[in-house]
Amino acid sequence: MAKLTALCAPAHTGLKLSASRALIYARGAHMLSIRVTEVARAIADFPVVISRLPTGDLSLSALTSFEVDQNLFALEGEWDSSFQSAAMQTAPLYLMRDEAGGPEPILGLDESSAALVKDHGHALLDKKGRPSLWAKQIKAQLLDDSQNMIRTLQFFDALKSLNLIRDVDIVLNHEDGQTNRIRGLSMIHEDNLKALPGPQFEQLRQNGFLAPLQAMLFSVFQLNNLIRRHNRVNAARGIKTINLEITKDLSSV
Repeated sequence: MAKLTALCAPAHTGLKLSASRALIYARGAHMLSIRVTEVARAIADFPVVISRLPTGDLSLSALTSFEVDQNLFALEGEWDSSFQSAAMQTAPLYLMRDEAGGPEPILGLDESSAALVKDHGHALLDKKGRPSLWAKQIKAQLLDDSQNMIRTLQFFDALKSLNLIRDVDIVLNHEDGQTNRIRGLSMIHEDNLKALPGPQFEQLRQNGFLAPLQAMLFSVFQLNNLIRRHNRVNAARGIKTINLEITKDLSSV
């Protein structure tokens, strides 16, 4: 994660958020981190998979491309989806600990972000040097998202305890006969989900986790949409078919 600086005057006086900040955040991201509360909306356009962060933690991700550093929904200066993740709407602002010792988190920003501008957009500070109404609204969104993050961690705890995570490889079969394998992703273990005893299945439903589980299973069909988008943009590397294969433990081969 980028180094954060606490939002304050006079250091950030006159600084504004670009109206294109969501696109700036998403472009070049072949996966977008989402929360479990966003899965139902994300599957309208994206396959939703489980990925692993550099820290080793699990993350829910909307797959936007088969190519690293490419987002097939952020081409030609426009966002081509009805879904925008919470992170797209709040970056480059984040919550951070108050170094002055205050009990509440404060707003921090990634000063290296191209979404921070001087000449247009929404001001981050008002005339008195305090967070603007716009900044306060984003802070409220971030506070909500922090609760959704906790909910997502609880979701993963449930998946792991019930053995509902299956590591998969996405095998891309290209038109020119070449094959490319994408590793490091996981999906819902559908067979194990179907085999759950009634009480455990009901507990998932009561916890509100059954709907996103089923949505993630349905989202695999969006791989076909992703193929079409890929082939329009990457004609020289067109994809003919995709196979999903259970990941083999290479250390035991």
